[in-house]
Amino acid sequence: MPFDAEISFLFRLMKKYGVQTLRFPRSEPPQIDLGLRENIHLIDLKNDFFSQMQHRTVYAIDDALLCHYNTLLIPNSDEILLIGPYLTQEISDQALLQLMDKHHLPSGTLPLLTHYYQSLPVIIANDSMMLGLVNTLAETLWGEDCEFETEYIENSSLAEISRNDDPSYLNKIMDAADLKLMEARYEAENRLMYAVSHGHTHQAQMMISRANEHVMEQRTLDNLRNVKNYGIILNVLLRKAAEEGSVHPLHIDQLSSTMARRLEQLRSPADALKLFSTMVHKYCLLVKNHSMKNYSQLVQHVILRIDADLTADLSLKAHADFLNVNPSYLSTLFKRETGMTLTDYVNRQRVEHGIFLLNATDMQVQTIAQYCGIPDVNYFTKTFKKFIGKTPKEYRQNIRGR
Repeated sequence: MPFDAEISFLFRLMKKYGVQTLRFPRSEPPQIDLGLRENIHLIDLKNDFFSQMQHRTVYAIDDALLCHYNTLLIPNSDEILLIGPYLTQEISDQALLQLMDKHHLPSGTLPLLTHYYQSLPVIIANDSMMLGLVNTLAETLWGEDCEFETEYIENSSLAEISRNDDPSYLNKIMDAADLKLMEARYEAENRLMYAVSHGHTHQAQMMISRANEHVMEQRTLDNLRNVKNYGIILNVLLRKAAEEGSVHPLHIDQLSSTMARRLEQLRSPADALKLFSTMVHKYCLLVKNHSMKNYSQLVQHVILRIDADLTADLSLKAHADFLNVNPSYLSTLFKRETGMTLTDYVNRQRVEHGIFLLNATDMQVQTIAQYCGIPDVNYFTKTFKKFIGKTPKEYRQNIRGR
């Protein structure tokens, strides 16, 4: 198949943004609108548009149902590449009502249309970014020196309405649409949980970036309350994902409680969307930094005791006595599984906590040393420099630009 690598890259990229991409024979066009016309009982798109497409032409389509597409013929073939549908702005309730009036759609289709447009990806402001991407692809397919045209098709006629106001029919299609949306929502949640449970920050951030207040289930008339409710559900999902990633509840509960408080302090839906991204990022970091998936139960107990209280006696003997195991065996097992001695691991954790305190507080170095479980400030300074390459004082001066 020609240009498989380039087109495969486009498919993967569009999938990240939640945008449908299709490749199909010109003579056999599939349903391109994710079932919209079928569900509201419009006759499907006529095939003559695809049969009349020309090579070396990019088509930017703004259809009569507010959806946007970009399409072209693949060189040296009779196949069509199509991107869409997507939106370039959020669809308001007023715009939906105007659309229904224009196309004489029965009032019973309003919930279905609302769900449909909420499920589409939004390329904010305009589709110049998308068209630029398609033009770049066209240059790759046809060559940078090759002349090609971009044809804009606005408010294209899609088909006449085949009316069916039978309530049983409307209930049937709305039930089917609700079921599809519910299944899609659960599938998206499962993908997000999988990404977080494996610490895949970039993948999880891409998923949550497609969320907006219009996609969230509207349980009340208060938009802020709706996004807070969504945030509460998201916090639970992320908490379970971190648990699936073998993070101990000690760490999960701390982050979960912090996020719950921040959710209730929200003042606007826009602030909520920023917080959702922060939540995903922090839970992914939690998995990366505290997952014990590859550790034996004995080593997990040791790591948990270290994380729970850095000021405690964390010597090899103290751990061995607490766990009732041979110190030599515990030392060997710990190094084999973590790649470092128990002493080095404890010191590294104490230094990392010291870094946090140096960044977040104005405490004196001697006080920070005590909070890190090393009362001797000289030993703390020596240990800090071993891991970081500079003393605590030098580190603080560096981060504050002095």
